[in-house]
Amino acid sequence: MITKVLNLILIAWPLIVSTLAYFFYRKQNSANAWTGGPISWPKSFWLAYTTTTWFVFPLILLMHPNFPLPLMTFFLAHLISWWIRGPLELVMIYRWFNWTPRYGISHDIIHILICGTLLILNWSDLIPFLNTNFGILTTVFACIIIFSTLAEVLFAVLFLNFRSEQEQRENIYFASDDPKWIFINRVTLFVVIIVMTHLLLQSFFVIRELWV
Repeated sequence: MITKVLNLILIAWPLIVSTLAYFFYRKQNSANAWTGGPISWPKSFWLAYTTTTWFVFPLILLMHPNFPLPLMTFFLAHLISWWIRGPLELVMIYRWFNWTPRYGISHDIIHILICGTLLILNWSDLIPFLNTNFGILTTVFACIIIFSTLAEVLFAVLFLNFRSEQEQRENIYFASDDPKWIFINRVTLFVVIIVMTHLLLQSFFVIRELWV
């Protein structure tokens, strides 16, 4: 029963991300927006993706009975890293108003080095699990985590270069639909298409396994 529930969550994940992206877009572009300023559709999807697929999705995989043990340290390190940063970043953005993308860049680089090292160190033990469907699914997701974190570093660097001093004083943290952000939004859209395509393929993969 638990396995069926987890599989259904895996299948529904693209819908969960898309629903949250719609909420972020409507909220940040409304009169009652949170701190951060207006947000574009690509950035809405990126924010929805990172807040769900980085913070929650690995927990679903860890609870799955078919989870490959060689990836345990990778996903635990990933979760610990982000669950330390996440609450702290929220406080700094919405309470202390002193968050800067430079903090995020530093964390992302450390995160990539740690997770990348763990993936390499455990690769030989992981190889036998690549003959299993769930082993392939989780390994691909681990690689997507590293790819998407690299993308986050790029986004943060670009944001620092494009954000004005006035926008910094106004605590602007998102790229909006304003033409000045068009390059960042296009790069973000490219990455969003990749990660959302992965989630869709992952859903079809799980559906196929259930059907078989």
